[in-house]
Amino acid sequence: MDINKVTAIFDEFRLKEVVETLIRHGVKGFTVHPVRGRGYYFDSFNENHLIKHIQMEIYAKAEQAKEIAQLIVDAAHVNADSEGLVCIVPVNDLLWIHDKRSATDNDFQFHR
Repeated sequence: MDINKVTAIFDEFRLKEVVETLIRHGVKGFTVHPVRGRGYYFDSFNENHLIKHIQMEIYAKAEQAKEIAQLIVDAAHVNADSEGLVCIVPVNDLLWIHDKRSATDNDFQFHR
C-alpha cells in the first residue's frame, strides 16, 4: 500500500473554491472539519485570539498527493496572512469498516 494523507487547513471562506476545484479534477472523497486555531496571524480582537478555518483530509495514492496538495494551495490562496498550510504524510495502514479489509492504492485513484 502506497497511500498518503493530505491534510489542509485554510480560510473557511475558501471552502467552496477548494471543493469545486477538487471535484473538477476528479478527487472523489474528502472530509471537512471546522476548526479554530492560531498561527502566523491571530485575531487580536478575540479574547482567545483564535481564527476559524477549515481542516480537510484526503487519502490519495502517494504519487498523486503532491498534485492534490497543489490544487488546494492554488484554490485557497488569496495572498493574505494566515491562509493556512497543507501537509502530506504517509499512511501505514488504512482499514475499510464496511468490508473489514485493508485499503489498496486502487481505492484512491482520482481522474484528471
